[in-house]
Formats: sequence, structure tokens, C-alpha cells
Amino acid sequence: MLRKGRIMVGSANTQKMTVRHFLVLLTCITCTFGPAAITFSCPGLCYRPVANYLGLQVSDVSFYMSIVYFAEVIFSPIIGAMLEKYDARIICTVAAVFVSGGIALMSTYTQIWQWYISGFFMGIGEITLLWLMVAGLLNRWYKAKLGLVLGISYAMTGLGGACFNFIGQFILGPNLLTEPTWRDLYLFYGIAAAILSIPFTLFCIRSHPEDVGLKAYGAEIQAGEVISSENLELPGIPAKQAYKKWYFYVLIIAGCLFNIGGIYPQHFTTFYQTVCAVDASGVAIPDLMIMSGTLEGCCMIGMAVGKVSIGAIESKSIQAALIFGSVAGVIGLLGIWYGGFNKVLPVLFFGGFIFGMLYPLVTTALPYITRLLFGEKDYDKIYSVVLMPVNLVGAFAASGLALIYQGPGWNTFFIVGIGVAIMCFVVGSVVVKFGVKDYRGDKVQSAQAA
Repeated sequence: MLRKGRIMVGSANTQKMTVRHFLVLLTCITCTFGPAAITFSCPGLCYRPVANYLGLQVSDVSFYMSIVYFAEVIFSPIIGAMLEKYDARIICTVAAVFVSGGIALMSTYTQIWQWYISGFFMGIGEITLLWLMVAGLLNRWYKAKLGLVLGISYAMTGLGGACFNFIGQFILGPNLLTEPTWRDLYLFYGIAAAILSIPFTLFCIRSHPEDVGLKAYGAEIQAGEVISSENLELPGIPAKQAYKKWYFYVLIIAGCLFNIGGIYPQHFTTFYQTVCAVDASGVAIPDLMIMSGTLEGCCMIGMAVGKVSIGAIESKSIQAALIFGSVAGVIGLLGIWYGGFNKVLPVLFFGGFIFGMLYPLVTTALPYITRLLFGEKDYDKIYSVVLMPVNLVGAFAASGLALIYQGPGWNTFFIVGIGVAIMCFVVGSVVVKFGVKDYRGDKVQSAQAA
């Protein structure tokens, strides 16, 4: 026996699960359940109340989320490179402070530009915690069951979103349009985000399993092998070679479509508040308005279920995972569309639950496909570059979707969403079919050359 968790039998064995592996997974879970869920799954609750307070359009307020995505675009390659060179604990802890502080400070703001500043720092934090830390650390610490642990981790944005949306609607109360209860909500969200991230990033993670004498869960360990992080060589395509592949750019297009679909739920609360919870003359119905977070909450539960489901499915068939997510997106939008305009709440909320299963394509399927196509060698670099245009599109979509329903109307909003869900499957299928085949060819050629 070399070490707890690594028992040698014959010439080789595989790395077993250890406390260290579990703590890395736990950190990913808490950071997605807390700061990530609050940032991306709950902003819609405060859009309209804040817009009323400031005397602005909802699109003016939601623009701070565009700033979040712009900051993610700018800092994606920077943070990706830093995570390869420096201690993940320090980088991720600073990111957690940026996110939780940015949210909490919103409780004190009186001018719209202040939300934009918070959005900038939250973007730096979330490109680190949600996108690069989770995908990067799990890619390093888990060789087996990677799709499943990615699914479990990213499911927490849905579960956290459901919990914090349900809690948030009661903090706002039925008079959310006339009383500044949104200040209490932002403060609560900021404190919760800090508690669920900072202690874990500071004490529970390490950059590589080799730093503590371990290997990735499920990785093969040769008899007598000395495990060290020095001169660590991982399988895969070098980043410069990956950037020359045509399907690398198709992957980016697929990721952009996935992200647009994932941003749709941010506007479901506004749809509920302006269409479902008002009478024919547009006057708010208090008994319905107090449930303003329920639709998005149902969507978050669907996200949680979908992320675990897609994470498990993609490990066996990524094509089946794409079908699962895209079909759920179409059915869910149809349910929300019909249920909302006809005030059939069971259909509306069920539609939200089903649509939530589209969201995992961007958080769970995209990082998995990236490793499937390019391997582990330069994963952080490659994935961080993929995320730049993906989050750039997200920056425009966060406000652009608001402009759709403020202009052409809600019918156009849902028609566009259905088209996006269908294209997620079409473009995703193309990149998987041709990219996986090419990567396997590269591996065969490398073996023959050796």
C-alpha cells in the first residue's frame, strides 16, 4: 500500500476516491449553489423593482448582467492562464470576495452606474468560480465519472437558484413595486454567497491532485510510480493545434447558442410580473405577485435535475444529451408561453421546470465536449478561449432578450427561444460527430509515430 486511497494490486491499479477528491467536489458544489446561483439564476427578481425605484426601463437594470458577461470575456484567458501557473486557492478566494461583495453592495446603491461596477467585479469572480474553477479542477481531479461530477456540481446552480428564488420572493413581499425590499434581498444574497464560497475556496482545494501525492480519481497508477506535480504531462491536443481545427470554431458557435438558451430564465420573472400577475388593465394582483419567483424557481429545479441527468447521459452518449436538452427547451418554452398568457399556472410552472433542462448544455455539456475533442493537455487554455465569445454573446443576450419583449413583444421572445433550442441540437451534433472522430485520428497518428 503506497497511500490511503491507492492500493496496488499486481502491476497497476486506479486512483480511489479520497477525502481530498471529495473536498474539491464539495467546493465546486457550494460555489455553484451559492454565488453562481445567486448571480445567474436570481437577478430577475430585482430587475423590475429596481427599475421602478430608479425610474428606468428593465433593460437598463438588466444591463449590469451584460457587464458581468463582458468582464467574463475580458478576463477568461487571463484567469485561465493564472490558474495554470498559480495557487487556485488564492485566485478562487479573491473571486469569491468579488462576487459576494458585489452583490451585497447593491443593497446600498442609488444610481444605476453603481450596479454596473458591481457587475464588472462579479464577472471577474464568476468566470473564475463558475466556469474555470469547476470545469478546470474537476477535469484535473476526476478522470472517471467526470460527466457525472460536472453534472452534480452545475446542478447546484439550479438547486441554489430554486432555493434562493423561493426565499427571495418572500423577502420582497407582495409590495415589491412600492417598497424597497430589494435592498434587504441583495444584502441577504451577498452574505449567503460569502458563507457558501470563501471558507471552501480557502481551505478545501488544491490546484492538482499531484500536489498532495494523489492522481485524478480513476487514473491508472503504475507499480512503484512516484506521484508528483513536477513535469506533469497530460494527454491531449496542444492549444495552438486545437485553434487550427475548424470544429473548434463550430464548438464556439454551439457554446454561444447554449448560453443564449441559458440566459432565457433570467427574464421569466419579468414575464410573470408583467403578463401573469396582472389583470386585463395591467394592475398587479397581490395574490399572484407574491409568487413572482415561483416560475424561475421551478426552472431552477429543472436545471438541477437536467444537469445531473445530462451529466450522466453524456458520459455514455453526448448525442443523447444534446437531444435531451434541446427537446426539453422547446417543450418548456411552449408550456410557459401558453400557460402565461392563459394564466394556467400548473402549465406555466411545469413549462419552467422542463425548460430548465436546456440550461445544462452550457454548463455541463460544453466543458465535457471540450475535453472530449481536445483532451486534458491544455484544457484550461482551450476552454478559457472558448468561453470568451460564449460569454460575449451572453453579454448581448442579457439585455438583448429584454429588448425583444419590450419591442416586438413576448410572442417574438418565445419564437426566438424555440429556434435557439433547435439550433443547439443541430450545431452541437455537427461538432461532436466530426470533432470526436478527428481527435481519435490524432491519437492513432501519435501512437503510430511513437
